[in-house]
Amino acid sequence: MRPAALLVAALLAAAPLGAQRDTSAAAPRPAAPSLAGASLVEGRVVRPAVTGEVPVPGVWVTIHRVGPDSAGPLDSMRTDAAGRYHFTYRRFGDATALYFAASVYNGIAYFSTPFRGGAVRGDDAEIVVFDTTTSPVRFTVQGHHLVIGAPRPTGLRDIVEVYEVSNDTVVTAIGRDSLTPVWSAPLPKGATGFTAGQGDVSASSLQRRGDSVVLLAPFSPGVKQLSFTYSLDQRAFPIDFTLDKQIGLLEVLLEEPGAQVRSPSLRSQGNATTQGRTFKRFLAQNPPAGERVRIDVPSTAFAARSTLVTALIVGIVVVMVIALWIAYRRGRVFRPSATRTPVEESVATLASAIAALDARHEANDPSLSSADYDAERAALKARLAAKLAGGASPA
Repeated sequence: MRPAALLVAALLAAAPLGAQRDTSAAAPRPAAPSLAGASLVEGRVVRPAVTGEVPVPGVWVTIHRVGPDSAGPLDSMRTDAAGRYHFTYRRFGDATALYFAASVYNGIAYFSTPFRGGAVRGDDAEIVVFDTTTSPVRFTVQGHHLVIGAPRPTGLRDIVEVYEVSNDTVVTAIGRDSLTPVWSAPLPKGATGFTAGQGDVSASSLQRRGDSVVLLAPFSPGVKQLSFTYSLDQRAFPIDFTLDKQIGLLEVLLEEPGAQVRSPSLRSQGNATTQGRTFKRFLAQNPPAGERVRIDVPSTAFAARSTLVTALIVGIVVVMVIALWIAYRRGRVFRPSATRTPVEESVATLASAIAALDARHEANDPSLSSADYDAERAALKARLAAKLAGGASPA
């Protein structure tokens, strides 16, 4: 039967209570609660066998309470020769608290379903335990769900994967040691930020190992849900994978309108909206082993190129504005030159220009030939003479 909430697993590490009751040689007490307002539970611990279920005598069973106000064991006892146990207990505190029984068999904890009502008997109080094996067991993927988010501003896309995996045997799979996984699944190359999510196993037991996610916890018969998240950048797409076995259901959710998934069995189911986000939904029932799935997303290269082009254009415009401003400023400042006539020339300016030209000639400036010197000096003298005469400078 399916385990109770995993948050109670840590409670099982506690030793049986001091007020232990060993009833392995006696039958359970009558069904009537011994205290007014008390609750009752009567159940069995059983183990599957070829002939059906067989009782498990002499194992400890502990009744637990888990609530928002407090949590802990309430009482414990050993099962009798028929695998039976019973408790009379009083409910207290927060009304939403859960009460259930648990037993440890071959080092693995197993749970009853949460108790409903004041008197619980029969199947509702049954705890099924299993033998263990380190040999490979048959796992079936009943469901595989992939959620591909839209890119964040960093360009990374958040990916969520959820598996529903079934142990179809009657034994609990355990690793040969603490480092040996009992189940694994592939991760896309380039995945970053791996984080185990909520599910039926503790987050610490679901880990990344290279390009795989591995489960390092016992896996009892039945179905367990496992989930994890990671991020991918544009270079990781398209994602291609091949189903190594037939699975019950494959679901792909794509947040980007331009994203695509291709597979012979996947069919569009329209849009699905959750938490204000809209996804394109694709579903495949019983896709066969060997089927290839390809997931692609819109390229972010165009947006990157557009940003780069915009930046270049802005840079060019800025440089042009600066150049024009410098040219404008230079046009407003007079610089003596033998080849350029200022808008307004004074006698002192022309005389200084002639003196500077003579100094260059006397210093044998290689850039000033004798012919140029004579021509420029004559032009400056003419403009100076005109200025002294009060007329316009000759062109």
